[in-house]
Amino acid sequence: DVQRLLNMEVLWEKRRPPVKVELAKLALPDAAATAREEQRAWSVEESAAVLLASVERIFTQRASEVGSLAFDKDDDDAMDFVTAAANLRCATFHIPLQSRWEIKGIAGRIIHAIATTNAVIAGFIVLEAFKVLRSVQAAGGDLSKASIDACRYCVCNRHLSGPKENQLLLRMRLEAPEPKCYVCTGSTSTLELDTASFTVRSLVEQVVIKFLSFNKPTIDLTNQVTEKTVLLWEGEDEGGGEEGELHGDKPLDSLPVKLGQGVVLEVEDTTQALKCKIALTHTLLDKEEHPSGFRFIAAADEAAAAPPAPAEEDSPGGDGSRKRRKVAEGDAAAAGAEPSGGAGSGVVVADDDDDVIMLE
Repeated sequence: DVQRLLNMEVLWEKRRPPVKVELAKLALPDAAATAREEQRAWSVEESAAVLLASVERIFTQRASEVGSLAFDKDDDDAMDFVTAAANLRCATFHIPLQSRWEIKGIAGRIIHAIATTNAVIAGFIVLEAFKVLRSVQAAGGDLSKASIDACRYCVCNRHLSGPKENQLLLRMRLEAPEPKCYVCTGSTSTLELDTASFTVRSLVEQVVIKFLSFNKPTIDLTNQVTEKTVLLWEGEDEGGGEEGELHGDKPLDSLPVKLGQGVVLEVEDTTQALKCKIALTHTLLDKEEHPSGFRFIAAADEAAAAPPAPAEEDSPGGDGSRKRRKVAEGDAAAAGAEPSGGAGSGVVVADDDDDVIMLE
């Protein structure tokens, strides 16, 4: 190929012509020693030696892969071959030679700045892990009593200005779990929808992925009373895997585990370390008010919407103030007391002369 190009003299009137690499004229060094040097660009002789050695290894030790072998940056034989061949081609056309390390980054599409950043962050994580381990040691080895109050996370201050212009890395306290977050609380949320028309596939695509922002969810339907579990969707596989093919188009009310009290969806996404529990409730929702066809009620919102429990009797205080107690409406009527807030208020006001009210 090089000789053919050299014969086209018109191509080299204003450019340097390529140089042929003649193997017979090269003094080949030890290929094994050369291949171990990743940070230095190999010479033409070294590249030729490594190229021949890599081809020999592939044909003698991996003969079954010849014709189907694909490039992998972590495959030493492949990297030796690509590095040596690339450098021989560079030498032919007067292109600067590259080290094995540099060629690995180019061929493997590695952005070294990102790899370095990951290494720095991994170091910070290890430092924070030491704090947790010291906390466990202080607690006598009891992991349940370990504290993470001393732990911090770091953010990079990309715009050095103002009072923190000299602080490239800023240490921040760990944020407490969000009380209204359905993931942080670990409580069971409620999903209201028409279980007769909603299929498993619709549940995954419209609710779990689009609304709850799961990437690759794995979904189990579990009866917490009988402990029977059915895998509905396998997140790592396209289309939910075999389970998605089996249950994907089934309405929710026709699944092997019948919906009802104690039956929950356990949704997990290992790619984001997310996990939550959802109780399904058959509800015919107004289409104008809920065009999506479902209503998701997070556990914290559900608890906030619940009516407050009757208050217990106030304990005696040291200030001598008179006490009030809430009683059931029937008890108030039986006592013949007039509720202070009007009929049916259920609040009895203690007489100013008495500290205790006796109800029969």
